[in-house]
Amino acid sequence: MQKTIFTTADGSPSIFIEELQETYHSKHGAVTESDYVYIEKGLGYWLEKNNKMELRIFEMGLGTGLNAYLSFIFSQQRKLMCEYFAVEKYPLTQEELQSLAMKGHLPEPKYHDFFDFLHQANWNTTISQPHFLFSKMNEDFLNMTFSQKFDVLFYDAFGYHAQSELWQEEALQICFDLLQPGGVWVSYCARGEVRRILQKVGFKVERLEGPPGKREMLRAVKEV
Repeated sequence: MQKTIFTTADGSPSIFIEELQETYHSKHGAVTESDYVYIEKGLGYWLEKNNKMELRIFEMGLGTGLNAYLSFIFSQQRKLMCEYFAVEKYPLTQEELQSLAMKGHLPEPKYHDFFDFLHQANWNTTISQPHFLFSKMNEDFLNMTFSQKFDVLFYDAFGYHAQSELWQEEALQICFDLLQPGGVWVSYCARGEVRRILQKVGFKVERLEGPPGKREMLRAVKEV
């Protein structure tokens, strides 16, 4: 697929896929969007509600690795023991990542080595850093089997028009089953149909103010 790199409003880069007419991040700010949606409204919210020092995060769609990198910073700053498990069906190549030059636009330069580390690590393995275990799987989310439960689920699939199968009941039921009681599902998505399916499979769903350039987003909790 033809990919074009572009600069988002906060200066950080992202990728546009011509065939899908889809971007990896919001044009209003790649880092800004990821930090607001997944860290503040997802990970930060879970920690505020649970006040625990250990958790497991599942990410559906590793992409550029931005969410994993920001989660690593979050865990380091709070001495939070985090196991991070990411699934990506269509990984970016090393050449594409080098062309993206994301590292030069990331916060906290002292942690930049981890961004290289996560992309250079072999697929389908687990690597260890202080307070952080990281696993990335090159697989299809819909065909996987899971042996553990998670506390936070970052749902970062491409939009409904590009990957509609990942916004249907089958996929969102998998999400519900993956989470621990009290677990948090979070996404940039605000589509009404998706909200209704989340409710149908058992989630309590909130519509939240979205990141810059987006009116709303969704957060769902698997109630205890």
